[in-house]
Amino acid sequence: MTFEELGIKTKPGLKRYATICPQCSKNRKKSTAPCLTVNDEVDNRWFKCNHTECGWSGNLDIMEKFDKVKKESKMPPQQRALTMPVMEYLKKRGLTLTTARKLKLYEFQQGGNTILAWPVFQYFTIVNAKFLNINWHDKLKSLKWWQLSQDLGTKIIPIGMHLLRTHDKDGNRIIGNRLIWTEGEIDMATWYECGYENIISVPQGAPSIKAKDFKKEFAYFDDPYVKSQVSLFDIHYLSVDSDEAGKRLAEHLGILLGKDKCRIVRYPIGYKDINEVSAGSEEKGLAPLGKKGVDECYVNIVSFPIKGIIKASYINDDLRKIREDGFTPGLKCGIPEVDRLFTVKRKLLMVVTGIPSAGKSTWIRWWVVELIRYNIDLGLKFAMFTPENRPVAREYAKIAEALTGFSVKKGMNNSMSDEQYRKSMIFVEKHFFIISPDKINFEDFGGQVKQEAVNTTKSIQNYLIYLIKTENIFGYIIDAWNKIEHEQPKYMSETNFISQQLDKWIDFNEYYDVFGCIIAHPRKIDQQGMSYKMPSLYDIKGTSAWKEKVDIGLVIHRYMMRKKEQEDIPDGAEEDEKWFVVRNAPTIIWSEKIRFEELGVMDKIKMEMKAWGQFHVFERKQKKKTENKAMQQQTGDITQKSIFEIDDEDSDDLPF
Repeated sequence: MTFEELGIKTKPGLKRYATICPQCSKNRKKSTAPCLTVNDEVDNRWFKCNHTECGWSGNLDIMEKFDKVKKESKMPPQQRALTMPVMEYLKKRGLTLTTARKLKLYEFQQGGNTILAWPVFQYFTIVNAKFLNINWHDKLKSLKWWQLSQDLGTKIIPIGMHLLRTHDKDGNRIIGNRLIWTEGEIDMATWYECGYENIISVPQGAPSIKAKDFKKEFAYFDDPYVKSQVSLFDIHYLSVDSDEAGKRLAEHLGILLGKDKCRIVRYPIGYKDINEVSAGSEEKGLAPLGKKGVDECYVNIVSFPIKGIIKASYINDDLRKIREDGFTPGLKCGIPEVDRLFTVKRKLLMVVTGIPSAGKSTWIRWWVVELIRYNIDLGLKFAMFTPENRPVAREYAKIAEALTGFSVKKGMNNSMSDEQYRKSMIFVEKHFFIISPDKINFEDFGGQVKQEAVNTTKSIQNYLIYLIKTENIFGYIIDAWNKIEHEQPKYMSETNFISQQLDKWIDFNEYYDVFGCIIAHPRKIDQQGMSYKMPSLYDIKGTSAWKEKVDIGLVIHRYMMRKKEQEDIPDGAEEDEKWFVVRNAPTIIWSEKIRFEELGVMDKIKMEMKAWGQFHVFERKQKKKTENKAMQQQTGDITQKSIFEIDDEDSDDLPF
């Protein structure tokens, strides 16, 4: 096809010139005034009438290819006046006839409905069209939005490409060009309405948050026409919706365009997109902010967020919560003295150390049970990797004993009743999951876990991820660190390896939003006589990172040996004969590391372990014993129960 065949008077030798329009000039007063711009370059021969009422345009190199598209689009040869229903619809969205004409919007009737069409141009040839049924409501079975079938040879490219301007009137490229990307056509029109230029709308909206890949949604980036036009812009403003799908769209556009070249348009709190900013929303009760609101969004753009750099504006919700509630403590276990020492939150990592037989596992088991009981409405769940406390049945039985205060074994003076055992097992089943793979029974998680490495960090974390996704566990306990099959490279020192591994667990907690507790043994501890000194976090084998990197650090200790009184030591006694085992020695809980002051304080308390794995604050129990003894002396009631004793009649106190 040639310009002459279309009736266009050409000017040989010129690449771009103005001439009269064969479509509208003859009907104008100034019939000889040149109003048609012609571009006569190889592979890019186009024409465009500059009269808005006419708007006749096309590209000779592609017109015939998209002839079927033009016919099926129902686009009139010349722009026509829009009817009142369409004008009312546009007015409701804050748009005027001027913007509608600029975008070449048109309408037609279909099945009794008014259809508003948004043509898609490559240069000045229509290559697709999107349609909006302005009479649509949720009871209609038909679509609200749709576009021409690809069987016609349509192109899936952004809307608004034909309006991009990268050169000034003298043909010089504009330095610092800015291109605004929107998620929808209405948003694109809003920017134009407010006086901005160089705006396009992605052709298929935001990708679904469930999509596994984006091959179709972003295929237009491989189109030579789109590539050539987009590459002319230096900066890209992403004006997408503020919901999850919009964030995903922005993330992928950032990858394709270069995050350093992208800026994010942010909206006032409560507003989802730029059209809501301009026109408001009656449904949401949002006031229209008009052009002034749009201008503020444009001025207050922010750089594209990248992982590792967090600006205050990215975490407005978190800051607002701190503003309203302050720095809040974590979850409590309900024992005031313990809660004063430390509380716990998701994302934190806690380490517990102590010499062998100090009762670390027993105390942590009891504390977790109390934490769950005190926060029973939250339904807290824990995963436990406890190879030292094998078999698995033993660990579950010990949890039940810590819960009830009774022995799980039948026939004893302090045994659980059958009903208590049944209910305690329901509690255990709901709140605890023990990770205990072996070389025969293990999950490979799609080949990620090998038979010879079922208890490695990678394997344990795969199990935890599964429980996070399926059970929404609050946290996990690793008892003990030395039971993990560590894969330390030969070239790496133990200090660096443990430090690196702690970083992995800290990152894991942060990413998966879980609390973690690791029990780690200390190195060899010096003795004080026949008793061992209380260790510190710096005494944990391997590295000082145990204290430096964790959020909470506990030391659990018992002075198990006590020296006899001098009069009780026979002459010539050996050193070991001068000491005796204190079976009810108090358990000392020392909160040696508290990273954030709202979590607790660095201090110590003494606790006493009752049979069956329950603990009491030592000072409080001593006081209670004195009070009980005084009361018994006054009343003569020698059978009065201790506050810590529970029988069948007290089973209502259990969280069942």
